[in-house]
Amino acid sequence: MRPGSLFLLLLLSANAFAANDAASAATDYAQLQKWQFATNAQSLAQPVTITRDTATWTFTSGTVRTMQPTADGRVTGFVFEGDGVFRMSIPDPIELAQLRRFSEQKSLQSLEQKFTQLVLRTSDESIAKLFPASAGGYASNPIADKRHNAWLIDQRSDVDARVIAAILNGGMQLTVDMKTADFDWLTYDYDSSRQEEIRVTRVQRLYPEVWVSLDRAEDRRSDGRAGERRSTAADLEAIDAKVDLTRYGRTGEVGRSRQRTLNGRYVVEETFTPLVSGTRALNLDIASTAQEIKVFDEHDKPVVALRDHIGARSASLENRIWNHTITLLLDEPLQQGVKRRFRFEYEFEIANYAPGGVWYPTSSEFNDAHTGRLELTVTKRHEVRAMGTRVSEEETDKGKTSIWKIEKPAMMITFSTADHFDEQKIDVAGIPQVITFGPDFAIGGGAKARNVAADVANSLQFFQSLLDDKVGGDRFYVTSIAAGHGQAFDGFLHLADSTFASESPGASELFRAHEVAHEWFGHKIGWKSYRDQWLSEAFAEYAAMMFVESTMKGGPKYLDEMLDAYEGIIKGNLAGGFSKFSRPWLIDFSSAHRARLGPIGVGYRASTGDMPAGYLIQTYYKGPIVLHMLRSMLRYKTHSDDLFVKILRDYVHEYSGKEASTDDFRRIVEKNAPGDWSYFFNDWIYGAELPTYRWSWSAEPDPKGFRVSVTVKRSDVPDDFVMPIPVRVELDGGKFATFFIVAKQPEQTVTQILSVKPRNVVLAPDHSVLGNFRRE
Repeated sequence: MRPGSLFLLLLLSANAFAANDAASAATDYAQLQKWQFATNAQSLAQPVTITRDTATWTFTSGTVRTMQPTADGRVTGFVFEGDGVFRMSIPDPIELAQLRRFSEQKSLQSLEQKFTQLVLRTSDESIAKLFPASAGGYASNPIADKRHNAWLIDQRSDVDARVIAAILNGGMQLTVDMKTADFDWLTYDYDSSRQEEIRVTRVQRLYPEVWVSLDRAEDRRSDGRAGERRSTAADLEAIDAKVDLTRYGRTGEVGRSRQRTLNGRYVVEETFTPLVSGTRALNLDIASTAQEIKVFDEHDKPVVALRDHIGARSASLENRIWNHTITLLLDEPLQQGVKRRFRFEYEFEIANYAPGGVWYPTSSEFNDAHTGRLELTVTKRHEVRAMGTRVSEEETDKGKTSIWKIEKPAMMITFSTADHFDEQKIDVAGIPQVITFGPDFAIGGGAKARNVAADVANSLQFFQSLLDDKVGGDRFYVTSIAAGHGQAFDGFLHLADSTFASESPGASELFRAHEVAHEWFGHKIGWKSYRDQWLSEAFAEYAAMMFVESTMKGGPKYLDEMLDAYEGIIKGNLAGGFSKFSRPWLIDFSSAHRARLGPIGVGYRASTGDMPAGYLIQTYYKGPIVLHMLRSMLRYKTHSDDLFVKILRDYVHEYSGKEASTDDFRRIVEKNAPGDWSYFFNDWIYGAELPTYRWSWSAEPDPKGFRVSVTVKRSDVPDDFVMPIPVRVELDGGKFATFFIVAKQPEQTVTQILSVKPRNVVLAPDHSVLGNFRRE
């Protein structure tokens, strides 16, 4: 610290200010939302330094306008104009690589940026000691207005609500937007309620790119990586929902089945078990189009709920769009282990299904298995099916009401309804009864629905055998939804209505089997953080690929076609051609755009403003290819798939009913295939680079036969990139020999002696290694 500067270390305080009651906090929130800042600017008399964890802001010279204080005199923010410097070290090497990739500065060692404008918001009351509240008037400030709107609209972050929540909970909220020399506006955000507290975000092409995400210092591993601390305040134990679906929505007909949307009235009572004491602001997520939310406690007393009406702030958004986060302000703090119940009343328009994770309040920060009771009312022309067991159904003048109980805790609960109803059932020994359900909207719809049921039944049988693990339950529902996607729940699948209308051999089976595979990868085995979610999606996709390969006529050719198409998506070319497995809309031909994509192991943060679908590409397409590479390496070494299958089975057996991390899966691999596999996961899960291999081969006479030499030149990857590459030497009579080149240097030559002259040499056959191969 330079002499003469004022230094402030922002500290979490157990004695942080809390409003006297929820009503006072709500009043403060309403005032903060006006974004009023001092009309009189304070000039800096000397440099000021603020430090939070590894980040430091030095305000060298300029002016400050403080935000209008709350009722008790607390200053929660300021606007700075002048000269300053932001410095931040990145202790996590994976995050440093992500920063270099997104910033396009490969030699960058830390963030160091000059700034000329800055907007800061914080719950830390010691900020007032730096810049006392202004004695003059307050008005809107154009710089602050733009940054607050950018947070709300572009990043969906209601900083006002988060500041209030942090004050009430004694936590820390610090959001700093800086106009930097190289990157325009950068946002630093520290939120003590988040699993990974620290983020640096830049909005590009209206997409918020998360350049850095770190755990707080006390939770980081010794290598700088994020720990596994759970940040949630309470567990969701059960929901009791009464849903009236007798009114049609304003959207009209949707989906291929032309189902009319339903404007439901929802009364959802939720039971929580607090994990810690003292929480007075509880953050939950709900669909941004859920309207007119009212909240009550177990005593039928209204609960103050904060939720910004984002749609009213921007002409580019529908007016019905609200913030997806709702913050409950509690008069009495939660007490550890003492259950609390809250009732939510609202309206929400759906197609013909309840989308998982958003139709009732939950938390995006954790996966909580919970039970449920659903009371569903539909018109007389509709039928409805839900998870769990139907315990009653009665018809009234209004329609039909059925009650369903979900006694086995599930991560998500759902239901589906339809008019022009059709239901098909298939009974197969050893698996639950498979029931397809949905609108009968086409000639021969019943037969097509039976095809769907048959594929689901076949894939259930296949996965039970492959994984040596039964799915359980008596019934397995498969519903047609008026949408273009699929989603898996415990014993209940949503499948796009298009898959009930037409068949595309190979692709139809793949789509259906992917959702079935989530019964194991996603429901039996959860994931510990967003960084590990690929363990659900990539495993479900590759398991479905194995199902098509093993059970369909021409299955191996289908697998090869899938791998061609997926490689084309990853490499940005049309290698997959017009295959049914190709996704041309995901192919980006710009190498610069692809170079900025994050790796599989940063989850949704792989996406960029240029490629918002980056997460899909890395998780759904590159992820399965990485698993295929692992399978190929083991098969070339052992001459069978037995070891790969054993790894899958051990993974399912050990982590069934648990949450797994990427490191957990790596340990399963190392237990079955002894050795250090960290190189493989570092290169392909935590790294995003795609290697280029230029190679050649020759065969020269040798006293013992022929000397076969293969030379490989590697580029476009870090120096420590390592990959064993299979080499197949093709001989006369359909015979072949195989050996490996462990490519870990810019150029290598490996020589093998063969008794006969080879016909051909193939490097990385059968999609065994992902990369750009060029034979010289």
